[in-house]
Amino acid sequence: MMPIGNLSKMVVANTLRSPRHFVLSAFGIVIGIATFVVFLASTEQVSAVLEKIFPLEQVQVVAPRAVLGTLDVSKKLDDNIVQTILKRPEVKQAIPRMNLVFPAFGRGSFEGNDLKFEVGGFADGVDPSFVRDDPRIIELFKDWQSDEKDPHRIACVPPPKTDDDEVIQSPKAPPKGRQTKVPTSNGWDSQPAPAPTPQTPPADGSAATAAPDSGSGSVAVTPAPTGAYVAGKNGEYLNPCPEPDRYYCDEETLRCEHRVPIVMSPTMIELYNGQFAKSHGLPIADTDFVKFVTQRGGLGSMRFSIGLGQTTIAGSNTAIKHKPRRVEGVLVGISHSAMPIGMTMPIQYIQRWNLQYMGEQAATTYSSIIVTLKDRNKIAPFAQWLQDKLDLRLEDSLGEKFATVLFVVRLVLVLISLIIIGISAINIAHNFFMQVTERRRELGLLRAIGATQSDVRMVVLGEAALIGLIGGLLGVLLGMAIAAGIDYASAHYLPRFPYKPATWFSFKWWIWGGGLACAAGFAVLGGYLPARRASTMEPAQALTQN
Repeated sequence: MMPIGNLSKMVVANTLRSPRHFVLSAFGIVIGIATFVVFLASTEQVSAVLEKIFPLEQVQVVAPRAVLGTLDVSKKLDDNIVQTILKRPEVKQAIPRMNLVFPAFGRGSFEGNDLKFEVGGFADGVDPSFVRDDPRIIELFKDWQSDEKDPHRIACVPPPKTDDDEVIQSPKAPPKGRQTKVPTSNGWDSQPAPAPTPQTPPADGSAATAAPDSGSGSVAVTPAPTGAYVAGKNGEYLNPCPEPDRYYCDEETLRCEHRVPIVMSPTMIELYNGQFAKSHGLPIADTDFVKFVTQRGGLGSMRFSIGLGQTTIAGSNTAIKHKPRRVEGVLVGISHSAMPIGMTMPIQYIQRWNLQYMGEQAATTYSSIIVTLKDRNKIAPFAQWLQDKLDLRLEDSLGEKFATVLFVVRLVLVLISLIIIGISAINIAHNFFMQVTERRRELGLLRAIGATQSDVRMVVLGEAALIGLIGGLLGVLLGMAIAAGIDYASAHYLPRFPYKPATWFSFKWWIWGGGLACAAGFAVLGGYLPARRASTMEPAQALTQN
């Protein structure tokens, strides 16, 4: 048995002394491995982007739509259904979502433009514990109205009504030094506190001031302070609340309330950047939300008004149980947990508003339930159980369909790569058969001086493996160079579109490791028959042939 050190030296020397043979044998390996790693890296990156858009371990449970005449008689999703789902062994988490089920529209200012947009039908609520994308979001995304000990919730004078009851823009903050401070025992801003007077009930009999709690829907009347509001140079209303970037004066509770925290999905930002911004001459929104907000002057620049019970759609005839009113919201972050098209807020706000405007049933019926499974492979049995036991179903999952298509595409591309590498293995076999014929005297001499059949076989297979490894390494480098070129062309010549990635490739360690292993394996496979033929040569016959 030839020592490993001597065998290695001989293999390297034999490989390097015939560059033509090396190039002919390695060329196919280089091309095959380059396509192999490029295809795998591209599908891996697409899969990563897909999982961001559609978390494959999360499914959405909905009730099948059932209509009787003009009435929606679909099964009701409520807390009992949520608890039943949570008892399933494959379920990790079940979070209900609730849609805003009455008209509402928003009005805000962005880059000097007056934006009006429909909120009813494009807003839902979710438990704050479900939105965990960013620590900054966790801090702000909660039910602020439930905190009765918040020192900023002081009495205030709301903005005056307009003649046409139009939803106004979110009022500006007063200059520094004129903002209302938290009241002390001596009054406001060291001045005597204004004497509170009860709000006069409106003529239509609706509640004057309401701060309904999430359960009962009862209203708490807050005395309104008398006196003029804080005004600007031109007499315009200015936000009188402490921390005006976060608080506003609510016209119903007559207290400073924290703006409703809103999150939007990356899909909304991508749609804005890809279509809306360009067509309206607006700047591209930075995907880094903190940077985007900082560039525009802080969180206060993300505020907007929401007109509850009002709409921009003519002919809307939804019957509501409460007079229209204005609240304010603030965009606090971007979250994959938000509804794809629209806005998401803490579910407690949606429950209170649905209770006020539509009644008890609207406040206790969920639009869907987001279920996180412990194992994504358990989707099929869970879906069958839902259908058989609860008469519910999973919403058609685009993510699952895309994942299936991606798997098939990846399989086809990998098969193409393996076919290329297989052809290169045949090429290696052909070249090595030629080499064995040309080197028969050399191989015969090895046998004559004491090399065994296994030694000769190991020499030939070692040369094939070395060619495979070097060819594989060159193939990986070529693949990464091709990927870099595609990324450069994409960044400079391809227009923006939703979810356009910074790179189209993800070169995980197992991709280039698998590329090297395939290269060496197929090269050895191609060299096996020539090695076997070389090892079975009779020394005397090989030495006497010309």
